[in-house]
Amino acid sequence: MDSDRFNRCRLCLRADDALTNIFQKRGEVMLSTEIMSLTKVMIIPDDGLPDKVCSACVRKLDDCSDFVKQCESSDLYLRGFIKNKDKHANDITIKKYSDIKDEPDGDTDLFEDISEETSILHEIVLKTENTAKPDVHIKNRKPKKAQKEQCSTCGKVLSSKFRLKMHLRIHTGEKPYACPHCGKKFSLSQNLKVHLRTHTGEKPLVCTVCGLLFAHSSGLSAHQRKHSGQLPYPCTLCSRRFRTVGHLQYHVRRHTGETSFECDSCSRAFITRTELKQHILSHTGEKPHVCCVCGARFARASNLRRHVRHQHNGDKPYTCHICSHKFAQKSDFERHKRKHDKPNLN
Repeated sequence: MDSDRFNRCRLCLRADDALTNIFQKRGEVMLSTEIMSLTKVMIIPDDGLPDKVCSACVRKLDDCSDFVKQCESSDLYLRGFIKNKDKHANDITIKKYSDIKDEPDGDTDLFEDISEETSILHEIVLKTENTAKPDVHIKNRKPKKAQKEQCSTCGKVLSSKFRLKMHLRIHTGEKPYACPHCGKKFSLSQNLKVHLRTHTGEKPLVCTVCGLLFAHSSGLSAHQRKHSGQLPYPCTLCSRRFRTVGHLQYHVRRHTGETSFECDSCSRAFITRTELKQHILSHTGEKPHVCCVCGARFARASNLRRHVRHQHNGDKPYTCHICSHKFAQKSDFERHKRKHDKPNLN
């Protein structure tokens, strides 16, 4: 295509001075969304292709859309007719949706009002001979399908307006849901709900093999791979395999020596953003993780979880195999084992 490709119609490739932006909204739907709903063409912003359409193609798009509606309306009518014909052996009149009125009894040709016009809504008007009730109008309508929506920023197609609204928060940075304990904000209420388990210690997910409890589904899935031995993520630089993508990414950065996250205070660099965030707390002294039971504060979420597990739930996972004494913390357990290792001087 020549150098003036951006002044051409995306659909017919004709050069035209009167072009319309393909991401322009008509009513509540963008032109690009209408095109993708009728074709197998994928249209996303900044894809290097023309982003305009000519008026002739817009008219053709409208004709196609009307034709689809006509086909669906006719199919709906015919299926409704087949469904009801055995129940009512009476006169059947087909009317345009806008023309439905009380009609006198009489024979009516089955297809007299079907025209070549588009977007006609059909109704079946049933007239019974054995009742004095007025004519009964039965409307056969399929449940309305949700209109797909396209993000004008990244081109992603969402299944509904609600999902598009939630998706847009990725681009706007909007996070309306704040944690009452630590102030951390989230774009979705469900994400806040899951985060609150960090403070409450709630673990509603159970491993069916060993009974271990988890706060998040991702943690449960990774844990279950311990039982199955599944290691679906291989390292391309060595023969090791990993249970999670996160473990693989961390491992690869060990190979490459990549430390992309640098501390502004001391210039120390870290492999992951999480490690950097934990390090920054050593400068600020901040303890953002709060126990909602006793109010104790911690710099690390893992320390908070350990605190809740040991202090409030009474969990003592470390057992001495010599004297069966149990411990809440690994450091206490290790200290106890050293007592057994000391030689008896008596």
